[in-house]
Amino acid sequence: MSLYRSRHVAARFVPGLFVRFTQLYARLQVEGREHLPGEGAFIIAANHQSHADTAVVFAALTPAVRERFVAAAAQDYFFQGGPAQFFSRVLFNAIPLARDRRGGQDPLRHLSRALREGYAVLMYPEGTRSKDGRLGPFRAGIGRLIAEFPGTPVVPTYIGGTTRVMPKGSFIPRPYKATVRFGEPLFLKAHPRFRATWQSAADEVREAVLHLGGQSSAAPVAPDAPAPSEP
Repeated sequence: MSLYRSRHVAARFVPGLFVRFTQLYARLQVEGREHLPGEGAFIIAANHQSHADTAVVFAALTPAVRERFVAAAAQDYFFQGGPAQFFSRVLFNAIPLARDRRGGQDPLRHLSRALREGYAVLMYPEGTRSKDGRLGPFRAGIGRLIAEFPGTPVVPTYIGGTTRVMPKGSFIPRPYKATVRFGEPLFLKAHPRFRATWQSAADEVREAVLHLGGQSSAAPVAPDAPAPSEP
């Protein structure tokens, strides 16, 4: 389980301090933590609207899941050296996800390996942050992982409030309330050779995330809109 874990000395104590800071600063409200599998590999599939998303999801996890957690991060943004790469690795055990196939390499190779090694993998199936706050279409990549790892739980996850905590273009977080809502694990099927089944599985995950946000595919929702159970 040490394959993707940061070996930097700061990784021994900084994540714990960061979790506490995030929980207090963002006044984090967490629902459905009991749906997180206690052991084994699984996928956390969440909507994406802010660079604060990974921080609040990480802070919302149980300590046991944090011990085996990795976060997929855009290779062209977070893995070009500098502070972004350092902090994403130390805090979240970030692993690179290529947003295209330039170079001929499989963009999902690190996610596949992490699941094979038993990690809990956070991914954003939209592939990028929402431009208008609405949940975009989910790419077929998550469906391919479902096909490649049959029986692996997929936990749909709704994130709300982070566009206020850290709007696009902002580098300093603001003390607004954020919500993370974990849904019941999905056990979906897709065929390794038929791409259409990958997209069908991805669409099912998207529908579950929309439902957690209090909406349906017939009425797209801005993820910051409060669900019925929120004050």
